[in-house]
Amino acid sequence: MKAPALQVSAFLISFSAGLAPNLAEAQARYELKAAHSNKCAHVQAASQDNGGRISQWTCNANQFDRVDTVRRDYFKWKKVNARGEWFKLQAVHSNKCAQVSGASHQNGMPITQWDCVNQANVYWKQAPAGNGLYYLVNRASGKCMHVHGGGNENAANITQWECMNQPHMKWRVSGSVRLSEPNLIPVQE
Repeated sequence: MKAPALQVSAFLISFSAGLAPNLAEAQARYELKAAHSNKCAHVQAASQDNGGRISQWTCNANQFDRVDTVRRDYFKWKKVNARGEWFKLQAVHSNKCAQVSGASHQNGMPITQWDCVNQANVYWKQAPAGNGLYYLVNRASGKCMHVHGGGNENAANITQWECMNQPHMKWRVSGSVRLSEPNLIPVQE
């Protein structure tokens, strides 16, 4: 006998550890908010192209524009292809991944979006930085994603640098789970 199913319409649930990890990770959308400026990492000009620069901008600047969902989605990220503590940060609007440009190990190299290839420069991990904040560490270089120069302005570039205890290197990673319509959830008997 098949378990009855419950149909759920599209809605938003706050991300919680109580959800099944595979469902939560597959559906979660995250904002990466710089601790020093309270602005979000986003792909400049909602670019769909490889090499599109990632910078900071006022979070959800167009949140009330219901027609402009692409612009709102360029503030959102997914964690995909997790391998233990390492994951790819995929831009929701373009399905491209945050990567260190040219797989460089140099300080100051820009973080851009690129096809989600299986290379170390597109993998990241969250390392605790205290007070609910995280360092975002690149697997290839071991360096941290940060707002270049500690700028507070919109469009300040996001680059990599040696990890240091500085507010422009710390990120608040907040997320939610979006369930698609329809989802069938088995009911336990």
